[in-house]
Amino acid sequence: MTPKDPPEDRDTLVDRRTKLGVGGGKTKPTSDLVGQVAGGYLIEAELGAGAMGAVFRASHIDTNRVVALKALHPHHLSEPSVVERFRREAKLASRLAHPYIGSVVEVVQADDGRHMIVLEYVEGEPLSGIMTMPLPPERVTLLVRQLLLGLEYAHGAGLIHRDLKPDNVLVEWRNGRDHARIVDFGIAILRDAGDESLERLTATGQMIGTPLYMSPEQAKGEAMDHRTDLFSLGVMMFEMMTGVLPFEGRPLDILSASLTRDPPAMEKRVPNLLVEPLLELFCRKLMQRDLTKRFAHARQAIEVLDLITSDPAAAKLALGVMDVEKALDVVSLRR
Repeated sequence: MTPKDPPEDRDTLVDRRTKLGVGGGKTKPTSDLVGQVAGGYLIEAELGAGAMGAVFRASHIDTNRVVALKALHPHHLSEPSVVERFRREAKLASRLAHPYIGSVVEVVQADDGRHMIVLEYVEGEPLSGIMTMPLPPERVTLLVRQLLLGLEYAHGAGLIHRDLKPDNVLVEWRNGRDHARIVDFGIAILRDAGDESLERLTATGQMIGTPLYMSPEQAKGEAMDHRTDLFSLGVMMFEMMTGVLPFEGRPLDILSASLTRDPPAMEKRVPNLLVEPLLELFCRKLMQRDLTKRFAHARQAIEVLDLITSDPAAAKLALGVMDVEKALDVVSLRR
């Protein structure tokens, strides 16, 4: 399946064609590195390009290992803030080694001085290319659980992704089922360290992140923690279950709605759609506007998600309701 290019009004910072988050906007692909050797890797083909850089397929000249190389465009070499953000991504992502996170192998340098991030090559497609229609509950549960496991690991390492969205999740088919990987930690922050360098990098006033999946606290510039990623995952889960976003409109209109309104009931958003009630309640808890009402952490969310399958009655209690249907009726009446 070939994913569609993102429409102009999605305000995404990632070009889906690159599959690895190199920046948004329409940029003519460049192939100036193809055929060169950088850090022991033969650069074989360009996979895609965005406003900030390009992603190439390469192989190690000694081991033949196939990798993806992420490189800045040459004109960005004279922009210290862009170069620093790129280096930060490599430094932060290199901390992570987990089955559900795209791993950084190393950082190398091209002959022209460009730093290049060597990434594990994933034979998959963006989640955005898969959830163009409602997914079966079993598939939603599998993907959400994998992403929660990846987030649990990243959060445990002190990292908050801050730009979790379908374009930053690659899904490959492995051992007869989906296998999701979180990628692009380009604007991630260290939860406990206080990231003054990031404040300098984003001091231009540009909104960093993607409005469609951004938590209210992030959009308002308030203090945030790992639960901001849980909100973004909730929006993605809503889209997986329904095939549409919680709110209609242009990105900034949707962002405004998410600041002032709870998501509508799924049946209101997509009439005649049948959804698993407990999964909808789980999704809504992820998307609570008040972060204190979300799951406390990814591990708690995983445990409740597992209960939905293994012990629905216990899952109801964990989600704070005695009568799921009645709870969803109340949600529907409020919309």
